[in-house]
Amino acid sequence: MRSLLQTSALFVVGFLFIRTFALEPFGVPTGSMAPALIGNHREAACPRCDHPVVVGDASQHQGERPAVWFADGYCPNCGKRGIDIGSTWEVPGDRLMVDKNVFNLRSPRRWEVAVFRCPVDISKPYVKRIVGLPGESIRILDGEIFANGELARKTLEQVRETRLPIFDMAFAPPGGWGVRWLVEPVADNPRLPPPSATPPAVADANIARDAALILDATNPNKPAIGLTYRHWNIDDKREVSIDDTLAYNGAPRRNKGIPVHEFTLECDLEIVSGSGSFACRLGDGLDTVKVEFPIGDVAKPAGVQLSRDGGDPPRQAAGLKIEVGRTYHLEFAFVDRRASVALDGKEILLALDLPADADRLSRRGQVSRPIQLGARGVQVVVHRLKLYRDIYYRSEGNNAIQAPYQLPATEYFFLGDNSSNSNDSREWSIPGVPERDFIGKPFLIHQPLKIGRTTVNGTARPYQTVDWSRLRWMR
Repeated sequence: MRSLLQTSALFVVGFLFIRTFALEPFGVPTGSMAPALIGNHREAACPRCDHPVVVGDASQHQGERPAVWFADGYCPNCGKRGIDIGSTWEVPGDRLMVDKNVFNLRSPRRWEVAVFRCPVDISKPYVKRIVGLPGESIRILDGEIFANGELARKTLEQVRETRLPIFDMAFAPPGGWGVRWLVEPVADNPRLPPPSATPPAVADANIARDAALILDATNPNKPAIGLTYRHWNIDDKREVSIDDTLAYNGAPRRNKGIPVHEFTLECDLEIVSGSGSFACRLGDGLDTVKVEFPIGDVAKPAGVQLSRDGGDPPRQAAGLKIEVGRTYHLEFAFVDRRASVALDGKEILLALDLPADADRLSRRGQVSRPIQLGARGVQVVVHRLKLYRDIYYRSEGNNAIQAPYQLPATEYFFLGDNSSNSNDSREWSIPGVPERDFIGKPFLIHQPLKIGRTTVNGTARPYQTVDWSRLRWMR
């Protein structure tokens, strides 16, 4: 008994020591960092495409009654409106494991998530993303962060942490996703084709099939094929621009969206047969960037090329080509006026930075067709294609609107990923957070929850369980 008591006492002392000086769990009750971190919410599957529909706690929105709030959800994937999730259980927000010592060893970095004591509300810890560093002049302009007059750009690894989903081909409505893909000739036009009164043919079941896109350009009579994604509203039967509306905040009528311009494409690329090339374009409403891969036995291959359409000579990975019979994981981002490309998780070219002054940003138009895919002389199958957008930082609030906000030499500027529904440095009377008020850096979402169901005596009963698909390390 004495040995058991000693062991128990040591365990309690060790636990308290670790919790006080090294690691500590924190809960996320609100949705200011959604969808990266989810607060208290309800969730159901879209009745049309089966994509998860997650809506934040109605109590976070003044004047909203839960019965009304949860009866009017919408699907972020297929756009279905009026989804009633009021009968589902409420799920507690994510639980984070926080390293309390990392910022004692090094300074906080831009785009990191941190837990801290808010200068205007020290009663509870806050979790936000760092966007401004000590001594910088911070301005929010057209959804972007400018530090000391220069656009703050993200690396591809940072883009992965801040991207928000728009479209996932794996969750298809009845009839498939052909309606969102237009079959067009492959062209060297420096801009994506604009919407037309007489649009090209919609992809049929031979092209958009089983959540995949089949680009077969091996027919000598048709040596090239191109597909353009258009953001098509299934219910209204019209093409719409992509905006920053977030399903977590309830029905779109409650949170009118602002057009966005920065996108990331992710897919698995299966090389079936042939010899030629595969290319992908991304557009931001002003410029388009293109990555082109040589495939098979191509004469004098220049290697993979990354370029701005109509711009300078392309970046090249000389001698690098992709092989027939293999499948590659492709990531292609055009975010913060920076084009980045990776195969199988590894960047294969230096990122390509385009000019990013305020005048250019203001000239970016609305985007409804951000992606174009093309194949010449080869057959490729695009699996599990996903389209993401970058965070659009709204400039509402008391700070960093009319003029840049100058941070003191010891303070940081914080914003939430859910920019239209976040209480952050834009609003606080003391916008900057001193480093002494940092608690630590989250490194693990260790207890994301969801509702499971089991049957007891013939009756289905819900229960809370860990959502293993969302358990992940945070960088």
